[in-house]
Amino acid sequence: MIGDLRIVAPRLVALAVSVVACLGACATAPKPPELETLERLRADPGAAAAAKRAPDLVKSADHWLAKARQDWQENDIEDAVHEAMMGIIKLKQALALAEQDRGKSRIINAQAEHESAADQHQRLKRDLSALNEQVALLERLQVQAAERRKLEEQLSAEKQLLDVERQKATVVEKITEAELALKTAETVNAPKHAPPLFQEAKDLLARAQQEVQQRTYDAALVTAELAKKKADEAAQAAKPHYQREAESAESRMRAEALARDAAAIPRVVVRRDTRGSLQRLVIPIRSDELFRGRETMVAAGREAVLDSVAALVKKYPTYPVQVIGYTDSRGRSGELLALSLARAQTVYSALIVRGVDARRIVVSGQGSSEAISDNRTTTGRAQNNRVEVVFLYQ
Repeated sequence: MIGDLRIVAPRLVALAVSVVACLGACATAPKPPELETLERLRADPGAAAAAKRAPDLVKSADHWLAKARQDWQENDIEDAVHEAMMGIIKLKQALALAEQDRGKSRIINAQAEHESAADQHQRLKRDLSALNEQVALLERLQVQAAERRKLEEQLSAEKQLLDVERQKATVVEKITEAELALKTAETVNAPKHAPPLFQEAKDLLARAQQEVQQRTYDAALVTAELAKKKADEAAQAAKPHYQREAESAESRMRAEALARDAAAIPRVVVRRDTRGSLQRLVIPIRSDELFRGRETMVAAGREAVLDSVAALVKKYPTYPVQVIGYTDSRGRSGELLALSLARAQTVYSALIVRGVDARRIVVSGQGSSEAISDNRTTTGRAQNNRVEVVFLYQ
């Protein structure tokens, strides 16, 4: 029995390391050789003496044997091998202790065998120490495996959350596009000239917003895209009728008056541009005119330009308005989008507080896109960090 222990013990370290890889590759579930070894050891006649000498160790070995048999029958080979090895270690410890006792008896009974028994006793102590080291190693491996599984679960949960947030952001972007399409349709008086299409687009947009609240993002994405499509169709249907109305001198004079009044706002350079058939009057407000550093709240004493803009928006109540935030290119795209949107929301809230009708305004943040100057210079970045108030008209 002692000879078998000396042969098995040096191999246990290599066997423990290879258990995980071997078990993962098994396609069938024959009885593991480790379990067979444990069963043979338990059936050995010396196990009865070991049970008397070290009942706790033998009881522990029986516990591991039962668990190994159960996991093997349930085809959980990795756990069965691990448990069988633990049982082998415990049982061999008990057998070694029993053998140690027999060695001591031989010392008492025969002085001539004293030296041999002493050597045998030392070997057993070394074997026990090696087995104890194997137990500690296996326990550390078990803890490391549990920590690895926990980390993998955390990473999986974080990935799922990130996917949901990305999906939500896409839906919100589509809803914003649908809102802008409705506002654009209003600029050609679609509620009057194409009422069925315009109303359908409004209903779809409301449904998409409700689906976002219910977190059914897939459905909300489809609904928002359909709402934009219907709004575009309403605008297209209403456009010929509106164009005839918009050709009046009064409409042209009103647009020119708007441009003149906007140009009178201090410290802003108004620009006009065209996007398709849509005319835009853009009032850019540099961020350092409103905010300190990367803050998103208007600094004390910097509200004057917002008073002027609010007065202008209220003076021309027929024009839909966009409030769009922009940043320079320094930082992560997600953070820049969030910063630009937060600042646009602050300007939007300031306009509402000053009496502007909230239904006229669409808010968005574009981050570092649509730069109007060079981000490599301080002056250029200051110009790119801005909030634009945009009047829309045909």
